[in-house]
Amino acid sequence: GTSSLYQYITGHPRVMPAKEKQIHYFKNATDRPMSWYLSHFPSAEDFLSHRALITGEASPGYLVRPNVAFSLQHLMRKYAGNGQDESVSVPKIITAVRNPLERSWSSYNYNYVHPTLDKIKEEYSVAVNMTDEEIQKRYLFSFEQMVKAELDVLKECLKPYGQGESETKRVYGDKDWAVSILRQKEAEGIPLVAIDEFCYGEIVSQSLPRRQWKKLVEEHPEKVIYPENLHVVQSIVGRSLYTLSLEWWYALYPRSDLHLVCSEDLKYSANEELAEVSEFLGLPDFDFTEVVSKGMYNVGENRGYYTATSWSSASFTGNVTDQIPLSKDMKEEYLSFTRPYNERLYKLVGKRCNWW
Repeated sequence: GTSSLYQYITGHPRVMPAKEKQIHYFKNATDRPMSWYLSHFPSAEDFLSHRALITGEASPGYLVRPNVAFSLQHLMRKYAGNGQDESVSVPKIITAVRNPLERSWSSYNYNYVHPTLDKIKEEYSVAVNMTDEEIQKRYLFSFEQMVKAELDVLKECLKPYGQGESETKRVYGDKDWAVSILRQKEAEGIPLVAIDEFCYGEIVSQSLPRRQWKKLVEEHPEKVIYPENLHVVQSIVGRSLYTLSLEWWYALYPRSDLHLVCSEDLKYSANEELAEVSEFLGLPDFDFTEVVSKGMYNVGENRGYYTATSWSSASFTGNVTDQIPLSKDMKEEYLSFTRPYNERLYKLVGKRCNWW
């Protein structure tokens, strides 16, 4: 969703893209000067020669980090206002969300299955004569196993006064910028939680990267979870609870600087959705039909932020959720768990996505 949305927006003639889509400066590189970050964007001369109005980047990793929400706002205001004007507007922020179960299934394949298959084929000589399906069945945990293990951890962590809430309050309660918003949300009965930081723990061992997989690893010692990509593999379900991350952003930023896009709308009513995005960004009207007709980006086997998959190739027949390999009971457990968080999201942003 993020890759497609970025390609569509930068297809507008008055928008210039950054030199790379994901810079992740505010997450990973704030030890570098702000000039390093800004060097990733077009120069004033490029803007003028292309008659561009805006530029931007797309770093999904920003969303789940409360510190990023603050540092982006603080550093951009400080730099744009020369350290004096704290009222200077920060960039417009767009969040792309999709059906949580479909997002979890996509993340399982993109972040766990594909990289693990590649690594096994490099390291296991026996895998040379095996198909990908055979390797996956023998050495990888199923989607159902991964979902079940994470749900057990999240239910405990996210319960009232649980570890997620208490650790968030303990750590962020000492930060000047967070004190007032923590109190405000607690008074509203919706305590803020930094789910990525406090629900998954640290690496236990090389063979047991996270405690949520302890039972799985003990019962299936032949199966593997490599430490690479842990931050996304551990949170196949958690990163589908969009409201837990967005509540921080909506507490810190004016609503006029935030916009939510339901990825399903990009598929079924792209021009209407992109017209709303253009209005939000202050761009002139533009017909995105030709831009969108190229397809979706970074999906399926066509991995790569700039790699398009045609709509016919990317399309599923029937209900996509029904095709995801989960037992009836596990699917219902997943949907029952995520549904209240979806409702919190809709209330937060004032918009409903067409999920279930």
